[in-house]
Amino acid sequence: MEQFTTLEQRILLTIKDILTETECFTSYDLIKDSPKVLRGALASLVKKGVVSIDSSPCNIDGVLLYEVDYWDMDAINSIEEEQTA
Repeated sequence: MEQFTTLEQRILLTIKDILTETECFTSYDLIKDSPKVLRGALASLVKKGVVSIDSSPCNIDGVLLYEVDYWDMDAINSIEEEQTA
C-alpha cells in the first residue's frame, strides 16, 4: 500500500468529501484552503498517479481552472481505513 504524507492525505480526504456532492471539481478546490502548502502535495499525488489534472484549463467566469479528471478510489479509501484502524 502506498504511503501518503499528511498533506497528501488531506487532499485525498478533500476529494472524498467533494465526491459526496459531485464528481466535477478542479485542482483549485483541492488547494484553496492553503495554496502555498498544498500545491506541492497535489503535484506529488499527480506524480504518483493518484490524481490527474486536465492540461487544458476551462474558463469559468473569467477564471482559468484545471479540472481533476482522474482520482484513485482505492487510494482514497485506504486513507479512510488507516484513520479508522
